[in-house]
Amino acid sequence: MPNSATRRPSGRSQSAVLLSMIFAVLVLLSTGLTTAIAQDTQEQPGASGQEMGHHMGGRRGMPSADDQLKHLSTMLNLSDDQQAKLKPILEDQHKQMQQLWNDNLMSRQDRFSKMRELRENADTQIKGVLNDDQQKKFDQMREEQRSHMRHRMSGGNPQPGGDGSDKQE
Repeated sequence: MPNSATRRPSGRSQSAVLLSMIFAVLVLLSTGLTTAIAQDTQEQPGASGQEMGHHMGGRRGMPSADDQLKHLSTMLNLSDDQQAKLKPILEDQHKQMQQLWNDNLMSRQDRFSKMRELRENADTQIKGVLNDDQQKKFDQMREEQRSHMRHRMSGGNPQPGGDGSDKQE
């Protein structure tokens, strides 16, 4: 039977070849995945804090209540008293948003509609803590976020004055 031995490699060498091929594929996949994750976590152009829900702190997804408070404090120059009043509002909003986000029983449209309702309710409470100048700045920030979101949802990159959503003051 020397003939059959020359046609077919031993079980050990087949296993070794198969294992080294699997190992090579895994190395390639992990390298590609690591590169994709690294690119994804780099700060995006325009992520200067005005796109509050998307890239704060180098993370995707919903920012924490503390991240939101820090952002609002910086953008609106909040006093310590205002920060103390806003924190529970932001924490409650964050908790409810997370619950909605994780609710797989609700349709996506219903979930986003409910999130918008929560956001509007929280915005009303937030504006009750702000002075007139801060309210104007807050409204401007929210309008920029809505405009950005409309552009993202439409799949396009915003062109200045392209859709008439840019406000002139």
